[in-house]
Amino acid sequence: MPSHRAPGDLLHDRLIGLAGTPDADPAVPRSLIAIAQLSADRIAAVSYASVTGRLSGGYTTVAASSELAGAVDQAQYADGGPCVAALDSGEPMLVEDISAVMTWPGFRETAVEIGLRASLSIPLFAGRGTPIASLNLYGRDAAAMRELSAAVLSVYNATLVAWECPDDLDRGAGELVGGLNDAFAVRAVVQQAIGVVMALTAKDLAGAYSSLCVRAAQTGSTLTQAAAQVVSGRRW
Repeated sequence: MPSHRAPGDLLHDRLIGLAGTPDADPAVPRSLIAIAQLSADRIAAVSYASVTGRLSGGYTTVAASSELAGAVDQAQYADGGPCVAALDSGEPMLVEDISAVMTWPGFRETAVEIGLRASLSIPLFAGRGTPIASLNLYGRDAAAMRELSAAVLSVYNATLVAWECPDDLDRGAGELVGGLNDAFAVRAVVQQAIGVVMALTAKDLAGAYSSLCVRAAQTGSTLTQAAAQVVSGRRW
């Protein structure tokens, strides 16, 4: 499994940890809170950060680095916005010029009022591998946000070739894009293990995933470790 980790890469570690944690684990909300705060603290282009999740058929802010970030999120829940679009589509949503956005007036007006120029919303996933939240990054420097967004999008586009972290990123941005890349590697192993369990037990996807989570708990291993053991041994 590839790794772009360096000592002290807290954001990187949180992202790959989330990818290897069962969705229902109580550690998931704590990870989302940490990811939002670390993103705001460590990524130079980011002024504020938040995490949007689903709640009772709607959306809610489950973590925010400041009240301002939460306010920008709330402005999107009525008429939509990049955080909602990213969570629903499973794809990153870049807004290069917030002031020019016509589709989401509530988002535009609130964001512009506090001086935000650009935003990037990134789907986040836990062990099941489907989006559970959207990491929303808000910035006052449009050019810096474009550079960060290009690096994030390169992770999503790296399907046939090995991804390499750009050298010109600041430390926090490198943690983010490296963490996302390695989170995809974790997801690939877990999904492969689920496939093995399905083949060996005739269970459906949900049942195989649940069984893998139970196996991890019973053996005192992480979901990532349990998945790797299944894939390497191809036995259940």
